Amino acid sequence: MHLGVTHVDSYLLHGPELDDGWTEGDQEVWRAMEALHAAERARLIGVSNISASQLVALLDCAQIAPAIVQNRCYARTGWDREVRAICRDRGIAYQGFSLLTANRSELASAKVTDLAARMRATVPQVVFRFAMHVGMMVLTGTSTRMHMEEDLAARELPFDAADAATLERISG
Repeated sequence: MHLGVTHVDSYLLHGPELDDGWTEGDQEVWRAMEALHAAERARLIGVSNISASQLVALLDCAQIAPAIVQNRCYARTGWDREVRAICRDRGIAYQGFSLLTANRSELASAKVTDLAARMRATVPQVVFRFAMHVGMMVLTGTSTRMHMEEDLAARELPFDAADAATLERISG
């Protein structure tokens, strides 16, 4: 490998070739990734930026199901509910990214800021705790120790179904 290692922990297809459908090209790439996995060059294989219908098509033809699906989550489209459900049902880890940056206007709403104030938490903490509550593996980045500590503290927030319902409904 060009990386100077014998294997990688995870290897993800950045996304299907087209916005809709699963193409012959996608299938060819997936077969190559399955071969890397079988040769123990990639411990986990997965896909990013995939729709529910594309994921179903991949699962229908895959010899090895993706271990990871990594998608941008938008509150306005239900936080990728359909894809998360498929992942949950098939034992696939769902990684959500851009939880904050893709939802700036929704997260500035009174529903969210009131919830954060009631919990004595930051809005990012509430969003990350929500994501964990609904089964997402949260992907986030920070350049400061303080923000990382705040992000990690989200795990400790008390959170219940009513809180989750508030976040589920922020766009509607």
